[in-house]
Amino acid sequence: MSEQFQGANPIFPVKSVIETAKYFEKKLGFNIEVLWESPAYGVVKRGAAVIEFGEGRQAHVGSGVCIIQVENADDIYEEWKAKGVEFVGDFSDRDYGSKDFRVKDNNGNILIVGHALVNKSELLRKGNVA
Repeated sequence: MSEQFQGANPIFPVKSVIETAKYFEKKLGFNIEVLWESPAYGVVKRGAAVIEFGEGRQAHVGSGVCIIQVENADDIYEEWKAKGVEFVGDFSDRDYGSKDFRVKDNNGNILIVGHALVNKSELLRKGNVA
C-alpha cells in the first residue's frame, strides 16, 4: 500500500491576520498566498512549508508550535538573525538527531526550524527512545 500522507501544515491562532502576514513576509521570507477578510484568515508559503492562521480563536493566540524541516538550518538562522527575528533558546545539535533553533512569531507562536543530522539514526539508538 502506498503512503497516502502528502504533508501537513499548522493553523495558528493570531491577533491580526494582516499583521501576521506582513511579519511572515518581511521577517521570515514567506510569500503571502491568500488573505480573507471574513472570516479573517491567511495562508503563507515558503518552499513546501505552508502556514495558515486565523483570528477565530483569540483565547489561544500564541499557543501554536510548528516544526519546519529545511535543507540547511544554518543558512536560515543567519538570514533571520540579520532581520532581527526573536530567537528562543539556542541553535545546536540535538540528541534526537536534528540541528535546530526556535523563533517566536509576532503572536508568540513557536517555529522550530532544523535539518536532520547525518548521524541521526545513531543518536536515536543511543537515546532514551521508547
